[in-house]
Amino acid sequence: MIDGYVPVLGSVLTHGAWVAGAASFIVVPGGPFVLARLMERRWLTPRSEFAAISYGDPLLAVAIGLGVWLLDGAPPHGAAAAPFGMASLAGWLVFGLWQWCAELRAGFYTRDQALAPTKIYHQLVVYPLLGYWSWTAVIGGILSQRSGGAAVAKVASLCCALAWVAANVYDRRHPRLGHPPYLWRRLRPRPLPWGRESVTLRAASLPSADTSSIGTQASDLPNDHQ
Repeated sequence: MIDGYVPVLGSVLTHGAWVAGAASFIVVPGGPFVLARLMERRWLTPRSEFAAISYGDPLLAVAIGLGVWLLDGAPPHGAAAAPFGMASLAGWLVFGLWQWCAELRAGFYTRDQALAPTKIYHQLVVYPLLGYWSWTAVIGGILSQRSGGAAVAKVASLCCALAWVAANVYDRRHPRLGHPPYLWRRLRPRPLPWGRESVTLRAASLPSADTSSIGTQASDLPNDHQ
């Protein structure tokens, strides 16, 4: 297949800009928001979360929606075609697995944080799925021949995607909690107070950090060792 979408996963991009943008927004930040509330017993707030999830990911959803609008029902071709889209999906999945291990080795997260529901979802779902959608829609939109405001839409889509990149770069220098230490055998995060064994836990322990949204207190669970 030279042109077109990756089967099944690409179908979201065939129903118009609003569907594509909404689906991207549901995947993230929608997915992490639901997992954080139901499983990690906390609210995701811009003050306590990484800039990428609070601002970058919604802008990426806009970029995807604009890209689909630019495609205007035409199948993506060239660098946005299905083989390159599949390569993007696989590449982001490999990157997610590599980053997962690298962050653990570097002490960015503890093991319990790295196995939190939102972290697993981010590395195994968000990266490959949004990686494929954004590549196909943004690159496909830029390569499209649509007229009537297309130039503005192409610049806007590219700027939104670059803003997502910038948010991720910013997050490396300004860590937040990201994911709480999680106890899968009890299906809830570890009780407060937490230690300072990782970069993100140390960041969360600063006076300016907002950890008040975590619903599990020390009195809720026995104080297991990390």
